[in-house]
Amino acid sequence: MVKLRHSSRYLSSRKKFLKNNPELVEKTIKAIRLFVRNPQHPGINLEKLKDSTVWTIRIDKGNRIFFLWNGKSSVLFIDIGKHDKYRRY
Repeated sequence: MVKLRHSSRYLSSRKKFLKNNPELVEKTIKAIRLFVRNPQHPGINLEKLKDSTVWTIRIDKGNRIFFLWNGKSSVLFIDIGKHDKYRRY
């Protein structure tokens, strides 16, 4: 089981993201639950960004949760939003 931590950027981005996309609340919760139980679950499309230490979890086709691994079973969620945010990392 993966232990989650959240950066302040993630918390503020999540608040805006879910407020602006209420239809994605359940998908976001589902993606996080799948990830915590099994980080290799095919439904979340776990992916490491090229030339970066940042990883992503797929919420749906166009939205991701961005995170960093802190050891084998702990992660720090750093951002959430549109797939194109990957360019920041």
